[in-house]
Amino acid sequence: MTNESNPTKSTIHNLLHPEFREGKDSSLIEKRNIIASVFIAMLIGMAYTEMFTPVRESIRTNGITLGALFLAFTFFFTSMRFFIGNQLHLQSEHIVKMRGDIWLYDFLIITIQTLLLCFLGGLSSIAINRTVSVDFIDLLIFLYCVDVIWIFSQWLLGLVFKAWHREAIPWAWAVMNSLLIVTILCLRKFIPDIYSIWGLALLLSVNIIAFVMDIILIDHYDVI
Repeated sequence: MTNESNPTKSTIHNLLHPEFREGKDSSLIEKRNIIASVFIAMLIGMAYTEMFTPVRESIRTNGITLGALFLAFTFFFTSMRFFIGNQLHLQSEHIVKMRGDIWLYDFLIITIQTLLLCFLGGLSSIAINRTVSVDFIDLLIFLYCVDVIWIFSQWLLGLVFKAWHREAIPWAWAVMNSLLIVTILCLRKFIPDIYSIWGLALLLSVNIIAFVMDIILIDHYDVI
């Protein structure tokens, strides 16, 4: 009996021996692109839904304030940078043609990042951040840490396992997010109230700069 006549055996064989199926057939590429585009887009939609509720309540209670706008736009530029970058990463030619286990690893990490954006969206209100133990800044830093660790792991796994070697690793993302972590930690240390107008203005500014550098200037996947 061949693998074609036994789908279960074929699936197990592909999982145990991914070298026999590197994802180079067009049907598999199409399936991966559909999963990436639909599922990640759905999660980012949930993140904006989570952001909408606290922002709406803040406007109802205090009106439209600069602080509320700065925090909401910080979430907007951060989420858009991750959404665009992660979508392009998962649908890039060298990723969709990689082994299934490598693609799945990247997909799971990106899903975790997008889920973190959902929680981050729920903290897009100054009032909420003054009462919670894990606030917007904490979660933002954690999101950047996850991204840096993921990119470093791409290099480390390729070093340990020859089959996991990648032609390209987005080191620019790791450098940029590392700088953001250091910058935000400095802001939090030297600004008495990070959720003041000036604190949030500076937080928004560094994230706008990161967005422009990442999406427009660096343009890792040559979109702009």
